[in-house]
Amino acid sequence: MARLKHAKTVYTLPEALYYPGAPVCITGGRLLAEGELLACLLTLQVIEDVRVKSVTAAFLPLDADGTPTGPELPYRYRVVAGRDACIGGKEPVLLPISEAAAFRARVLRVDFTEGEPWLCAKAWPPLPAQPTLEEAYSDPELAEQFRIRYGRDCRFAPTRAADLWLCTCGAVNRAKEAGCHRCHRVRSALEKVSVPSLRDESESRSKQEPLRLKAARSAGRALRRRLLLGAAVVLPILILVLGLLIAVPRQLERRSVYKGAQWLAGLGEFDEARAAYASLGDYRDSREMAGEGVDYLRAGELARRAAQDDASALQMIGHTRADLDEDTTAAILLYEAAQKEFEALGDYRDSREQAARCAEALAACRAALTRAAYDRAAALLESGQLSAAREAYLALGAEEEAREPVYRKAQALTAFIRTYNIRGIYASLSMDPGGRSLFSMSKDTALTLGSRSVEDLLASCGEDPVDLQLEDEPGAGLLPLDEAVIALIGTVEGYKDSAGLLAAIADATDYTREFFTLCENGDVAGAYDWLQHYEGAFEDRERWLSDLALYLPWCGTWDLYLGDATVIPLTLGRDGKCMSFRTRILLKDGQATLRLTDAGGEFGVDLYAEQGAIRFFNEDQEGVFYLVVITNAGHMSYLKYRTSGKLISSCEYEPVE
Repeated sequence: MARLKHAKTVYTLPEALYYPGAPVCITGGRLLAEGELLACLLTLQVIEDVRVKSVTAAFLPLDADGTPTGPELPYRYRVVAGRDACIGGKEPVLLPISEAAAFRARVLRVDFTEGEPWLCAKAWPPLPAQPTLEEAYSDPELAEQFRIRYGRDCRFAPTRAADLWLCTCGAVNRAKEAGCHRCHRVRSALEKVSVPSLRDESESRSKQEPLRLKAARSAGRALRRRLLLGAAVVLPILILVLGLLIAVPRQLERRSVYKGAQWLAGLGEFDEARAAYASLGDYRDSREMAGEGVDYLRAGELARRAAQDDASALQMIGHTRADLDEDTTAAILLYEAAQKEFEALGDYRDSREQAARCAEALAACRAALTRAAYDRAAALLESGQLSAAREAYLALGAEEEAREPVYRKAQALTAFIRTYNIRGIYASLSMDPGGRSLFSMSKDTALTLGSRSVEDLLASCGEDPVDLQLEDEPGAGLLPLDEAVIALIGTVEGYKDSAGLLAAIADATDYTREFFTLCENGDVAGAYDWLQHYEGAFEDRERWLSDLALYLPWCGTWDLYLGDATVIPLTLGRDGKCMSFRTRILLKDGQATLRLTDAGGEFGVDLYAEQGAIRFFNEDQEGVFYLVVITNAGHMSYLKYRTSGKLISSCEYEPVE
């Protein structure tokens, strides 16, 4: 800062910057001004277990509107630094211009003492700010309880950011690191902290605070008594030792030490008690107590305090409350320790029975925790937090229950598909608690469907994170909504009515159904017009258009031109003449049906052909054939003949204009 002794800060980077995979992050930056001189002061932090020997950063000067005022300036910081070390914080980089009001920064290259350099040519996005515990919980009491549980150095809420996670102590860790490299706290335990459990502990602490203060005062008095009693134990021993020289009876000395050992054991000072008993040799049961006896009392004390879920007893087994995650209680660790210690005593007194009782209590504690975990997962499910519920069930090993949240999301999305025309909607569906589902549609599609449809689409994901992008072309990795939902259903194949959901989607997205309905009902002209205007993919489009065009002349009204007018009624065994009729061509499953209906609608005659053929046949029970063709003159000829080929009768009709 020799050239900028009186510089003032005119701009500060609003956020930390980081690019995924980078071995460093930009934690801060300032633009300094002194007279005509401008300089950037950038602070970088090494966030990986490497030895950095240089970092090349780039500075782009900007005006007040964010427009570049000059070219990007590279600058190389030369320093050997390891993880968590800060670089550049006191090394100003002079800018060759004087009118900049702000700047943009990124890192171009990082060189290491060993190995290949890390290179980047992209802009560096902001790193999400890590909230303090007070900001995250909006309650200073909950923040205080968090510190009581996990340590006084806890300042921030654990936060995920890109491929990093930020520990409660403020350290930056890679996502692959299960524990904080600085404070060694376990990531999963920090991220599973339950607000209700913190609140319960905080409320309990508030209620116990007066009692704790009273107990502290009592403990102070007890400590003074203990010191006096300790002196009463030690001093008599010394006096008795001296008494050997002055003929004080040895028996009085040993009895006093024995009572002191009992007193120490009663206070939970088992190591001191064991030493006192050991000093007595064969006096009474001192040898037994120095070995198995004190161990038995210690195991009993662990079991007693486990029944009270007394976290303060964890220090007896080398733990603290901070070592526990949300799936463990102090009682579990204490019962486990007590059971092991009773088992180690073998047949001493009732140690085996005591170990069995600890095992039963331990099983009951674990069962209670499991029930509570199931209840929490069920509550997440019912509140619509589907991805979180799925993760909670999977953590319990309940794979069948973990399918229910997926099924519910698929069910809701299927209902949306059945309600709205989803052509033009694309999606990427996530069941990862750390991820979010993404929907994409054009603005025209959104306007066509209406705001209610957009609300319904977003609501179909429950309370899971979801984004909607209005863009003409969907981003990479997005599928048509029906395909995305079908893929989601595939992950729970066979669960409940997943097959029914697939069938419902297939039915709702069959946009050609209208066409085939027209064909089956004999509306050839309507089907032809529909297919000409249909813009979607359609299998064998040209063949269908050709067949429909072929059958258009067959459909209409016909009047008798010449011949036997009784032939058509006789096909059905009816009397009378048919002077006029209407025709339709019904197309279904590769078959064409020519249906003749008399003008009065009293009867109808069906003749059949393969789709694409123009010779329609029918045969009665007596082996008589009926044939209908259109002649070169555009007339419809109706022929009745025997299997031998002998013509029995015929008639011919002309189309009505």
